[in-house]
Amino acid sequence: MSLLTNEENWAARERLRRVEFLLWWRGWVGRQDLMEFFGISPAQASGDLQRYAGLNPGAMIYQTSRKRYESTEGMTCILHEPSFEEAVRMFLGNGQFSGSMPQREVSDSRLSTIQLPLRRMDIGIARRVFIALLERRCLQVRYHSLSSGSNRVRELSPTGLAWDGTRWHVRAWCGTRKDWRDFVLGRMSKATWPVKSIEDLPEDQDWDTFESVTLRINPAINDAGREAIRMDYDLAGETLVVRVRRSMKGYLLASLFIDHRSHRDLPKHFVLEST
Repeated sequence: MSLLTNEENWAARERLRRVEFLLWWRGWVGRQDLMEFFGISPAQASGDLQRYAGLNPGAMIYQTSRKRYESTEGMTCILHEPSFEEAVRMFLGNGQFSGSMPQREVSDSRLSTIQLPLRRMDIGIARRVFIALLERRCLQVRYHSLSSGSNRVRELSPTGLAWDGTRWHVRAWCGTRKDWRDFVLGRMSKATWPVKSIEDLPEDQDWDTFESVTLRINPAINDAGREAIRMDYDLAGETLVVRVRRSMKGYLLASLFIDHRSHRDLPKHFVLEST
């Protein structure tokens, strides 16, 4: 049997796409990745890697010391359109992801969706941030801050990703401000290639600490309305308890239209239980 990889063959193309996917998002690929995922021989895996190198010259280089191929800074994808959500599912979510992703327009007249305004992000910048996260490296980004109105260069050490229902944040130690912060990926206009390894960082207590947030059905709603909410949220009583990282608490309350700072009485399903 020939071990020459034919990219026109469906199975071979899937293997080559896997090579590209790992190079783009993780930053490296080795024979073992293909052998374990597809159950192929070492010789076939080597053939696939060589074939991809021929299809996409300059996309990867072989690192003898690590015995693996690593992607180059100028790599482009030729076999698939990079999807940030796919990368998160594969590397951080065990193939699963729960969240309200923006949906594309559907053609079936029996189905309708609300098209929320899309929160943009530069896929190349997202790639650099993601590789820095996986490889424990730091990078510099030009960040446009809404609160301060600045667009300064920040040195970030990414340690986590946060999806608030509409946009992606990266949790990172800011070497410029010397504290832990959330940075919206879509507000980054430039990013350096992550090279420098992350040194020891202070403990991120807000990220590591989970809180149980107790929400009470808004007492301003009449009895019939409160019963409808109990049915809607499958509640036996008047309260809903949500477990959330402390650093994500503000996003949770904002998504439920609960102003936890001023406690203004707006039309809403729940109010924050006093502690």
